[in-house]
Amino acid sequence: MFQNYLKIAWRNLKKDKFYTLINILGLSLATAAFLFIINYVRFEYSYEQCYRNADNIYRITLDNYKDSEYVMTDCETHPPLGPLVKKQFPEVVDYVRVEHMEEIPSIKTNGRVYKVDNAYAVDNSMFTVFNYDFIEGNANRALTAPMQAVITQSLARRMFGHGSAVGKLLQDGDWTYTITSVIKDVPSNTHLKFDLLISFNSLLSRGIQLESWNNNNNYTYVQLQPHADLAAFNHKLLQVSKEKLKMDKLRAEPIKDIHLLSHKSFEPEENGDLKTVQFMLVIAVLVLLVGSVNYVNLTTARAVDRTKETGMRKALGSSRMSLVKQFMTETVLINLIAMALALLLIEVLLPAYVQLTGRPITANFFHSTFFWLTAAALFVFSCILSGLYPALVLSAVKPVSVTRRSFTTSSGSILFRRVLVVAQFSAALIVLSASLIVFRQLSYMRHQDLGLSTDQILVLRAPAGQGKVIDSIRRQQSAAFLSSVSQLPQVEKVAATDALPGSSLHDLSTTSGVSLLGSNIGLNYTFYAYAIDENFLPLMKLKLLAGENFRPGVSNADKMILSREACRLFGFNTPEEAIGKKLTLSWTSLGYSTIVGVVEDYHQQSLKTAMLPMIHWYRTNGGVFFSAKLNTTNIDQTVAKMQLLWQQQYPDYPFEYHFLDEMFDEQYKADQRFGKIVEIFSAFTLFITCLGILGLTAYNITKRSKEIGIRKVLGASVASIVNLLSQDFVKLAAIAIFIATPLTWYIMSRWLQDYAYRIQIQWWMFAITGLVTVAIALITVSLQSIRAALANPVKALKSE
Repeated sequence: MFQNYLKIAWRNLKKDKFYTLINILGLSLATAAFLFIINYVRFEYSYEQCYRNADNIYRITLDNYKDSEYVMTDCETHPPLGPLVKKQFPEVVDYVRVEHMEEIPSIKTNGRVYKVDNAYAVDNSMFTVFNYDFIEGNANRALTAPMQAVITQSLARRMFGHGSAVGKLLQDGDWTYTITSVIKDVPSNTHLKFDLLISFNSLLSRGIQLESWNNNNNYTYVQLQPHADLAAFNHKLLQVSKEKLKMDKLRAEPIKDIHLLSHKSFEPEENGDLKTVQFMLVIAVLVLLVGSVNYVNLTTARAVDRTKETGMRKALGSSRMSLVKQFMTETVLINLIAMALALLLIEVLLPAYVQLTGRPITANFFHSTFFWLTAAALFVFSCILSGLYPALVLSAVKPVSVTRRSFTTSSGSILFRRVLVVAQFSAALIVLSASLIVFRQLSYMRHQDLGLSTDQILVLRAPAGQGKVIDSIRRQQSAAFLSSVSQLPQVEKVAATDALPGSSLHDLSTTSGVSLLGSNIGLNYTFYAYAIDENFLPLMKLKLLAGENFRPGVSNADKMILSREACRLFGFNTPEEAIGKKLTLSWTSLGYSTIVGVVEDYHQQSLKTAMLPMIHWYRTNGGVFFSAKLNTTNIDQTVAKMQLLWQQQYPDYPFEYHFLDEMFDEQYKADQRFGKIVEIFSAFTLFITCLGILGLTAYNITKRSKEIGIRKVLGASVASIVNLLSQDFVKLAAIAIFIATPLTWYIMSRWLQDYAYRIQIQWWMFAITGLVTVAIALITVSLQSIRAALANPVKALKSE
């Protein structure tokens, strides 16, 4: 029996090749898009699931307050916190402290220098709280003693090939670490990625006090007992806050929430966004529904062609169930072909998709059990969604329909198809409008005045110093390199700084212990600070509002330059009022510094964040970053000359550079990726919708061919016939605009809330997308309509 169903289904599909092609193409595109997006969404939700204790691991963060006013939340806490909570709270199984070692951008071994993407100082409990696979060494003794190191497999391969790494020495300035273990590379779906780990007690040799509550520079993770009460634990942390921190408050968050829900200061990496992921999920569902709606619409619209067949079958004794099986067989066959084509599309588009998402989630696409389970579930769901209603409708035809044709003229059937078309248009409009709003927001951020110039500024990261001997050598090398670069005719100005606008917050210093001398004004506000030289302000074209820049050739010790926002927090009404005032600072020899200049606010970070209150002190020699303002169009030649000068001073260190505007663009990378994804899938949605309109129009024209012929004989113009066939779709598109506009406005308004500087959603954005959608629909309809209107009416009427 099934073989008979299959044979008949195949014949029917071959007989109507045009409509079969539209159905298969629409379903395959929708299926491929859905599977791509679902795997992206799954990856975003899978963060931290690689750890077997993930459900019981929490990170403690620090809420900063000024009096009773909430200021910000810092991911980093104090070194004594971990030992304290383990000692006092029975629900704490263990803790691990993790300090980002941004001062180790590279490591030296066997006379060669290797770049390190991320280095952390950690407790040995890192390997019990978090589980990592050891290739060499022992988890119990990996980082128990000072000056020990653990490296990942990829770094070990780069440095030692396939030989053993255990026992080898790593040089970091004056400090030497011994490799005790090698672990497999850290999974990509975790917020804590690294190449190198050193023992936490090694920080003592760097002068860091591990018992001090005056600095918060490390992440604190705790493993709690299963089913521990998080609210009760946070209440205990509040008591610790009152005893140790006065105003600031400690709070624990599940590590599974970090990637999508945590957007705090000093995150280890830029996190994802829950609203973005949820919107991607909405797009996936919309695309899938649009593809299924095409099938339902075309099948029910063409039901009249099957009424005689169905009526005859019923007259000859076929049951309704057997007819449902017959029509469902056709649906399954179409979906099977569509699924095969979708898998082929995924295989072909895989490299482009990997590049688009920036996620290594597709490397084992076809080796993933989840992928095949999803594909199987989607196949079954798609068969039911796209085939059940048409099968029930067609199988309900009365045997009397053999003698009359009243099925498709029923108002209920026509209304249902119109509702589906409106739903298709609405889905396309939502995704298309969202794409335009994302594009406008990104364009707005990239073209806003940053308060500084980033054009043609080449940036180099200086080799690390550390240690009296090394630091002395580095200062001499830095001075020589900067002097030689400044003499190049293509270089306008050079500067040495400890951080740069657009660089990671980890490169900045933060302090909440600054106040006006003799008062508490400004105390407990968090200020961002780094050292600069006298060339920084003119190189970046920062506007000096009051006072003066640092003077070259004189002592600038105990002097500082503030931003306007920092002045405001100190209570100064004007920049001029701040000049000459003194602030208490822990890092100066006098214990205070004098404000000599105030600059206009500038964006240290992207426009997603508000202006930061900045403090700058003077950098005498060296620095972490070298910046060179170029005044030439021949960039390659200038870079080549700078590379020669670099190799003269730093022969052991690779010459790696980038441009300042690229650093700022990196901050928008996730948003740009999201915008591109929405843009591509909006095109998918619109294309699939147009496929359905094309099929419906073609079928409508076929059924109205005699009417069109009579109208032409009676003198109707081509334009009037095109208008006749198009007006229904225009009306449906207009209804869809009214439905999609408020939905899109609500969704995108929530998305924009994450930006400190954002656009206002305007009515014309929806007008443009509405006009584009209507125009594309009209073009799709008109192509078929014009062809029908130009046809010889004799061909349509000769059978009458």
